[in-house]
Amino acid sequence: MPGKRSWVARIVLFVFLVWSLFPIYWLLTTSFKAPTEVSKIPPRWLPQLDLSAYTTALASPDLQASLLNSFVVALGATTIAVACGVLAGYALGQLATTDTARYEFWVLTSRMAPPIAVALPFFLMFRVAGLQDTLVGVTLAHVVLVVGVVSWILIETFRGLPPALLESALLDGCSYASAFRRVLLPLSMPGIVGAGSIAFLLSWNEFFLSLILTDVDARTSPLALYQYVGFQSLDLGQLAAASCAVLVPTALVVGFFQRQLVTGLTMGAVKE
Repeated sequence: MPGKRSWVARIVLFVFLVWSLFPIYWLLTTSFKAPTEVSKIPPRWLPQLDLSAYTTALASPDLQASLLNSFVVALGATTIAVACGVLAGYALGQLATTDTARYEFWVLTSRMAPPIAVALPFFLMFRVAGLQDTLVGVTLAHVVLVVGVVSWILIETFRGLPPALLESALLDGCSYASAFRRVLLPLSMPGIVGAGSIAFLLSWNEFFLSLILTDVDARTSPLALYQYVGFQSLDLGQLAAASCAVLVPTALVVGFFQRQLVTGLTMGAVKE
């Protein structure tokens, strides 16, 4: 019976992997196809390597500028969100009060609102403040999008640290600030890196808020992919090549910080 369950689990895992990886495979193969083979039926499953789509797509000034904009916005939003999340995590995870549950619920509900609920208020406020179609405006909007997730992860990260650490630091003469800086902050680094990685990925892939709040100057990479979709034509090869270029930073973040992602997300799951 256990052996049968093992085989069933492997089959389910295999089907899930195929379901998840096939779109990436199809995107990669399409990006390396010659223009005459992109829409060919039946398709060529292992095409000859043709880099014409990459040379044309990556030479586009719009794509280059949008990739830079996405990096600046994602890095800025991640930095601000992590700074706020670390303070919230320390306060709500270690310095518990009678209102802790209320604050945590507020942090969670900040993520429950759909983007369209805040898009119009942001658009009106940014237009009055002169932040529409600016990197500062898009960064602030993305902070609102990701700060709830980051704070929630870091609250559980700090809560997973033994309370005796803070008590011992206070007995040794540390203030709450120095205990946070010298003891708790270094120990919570895996969770901070994991939360920051998630914030970067969420900001990098955000489409709707960028669509509402940008026009040309602050256009991010997901919006730049639209330039390959015409009214009567669709350049699948260049679209696939540009999509692969947009996917590279997310793959690097997941690849380099995979251990921190897992550690940060599971920290606090096991209580003493």
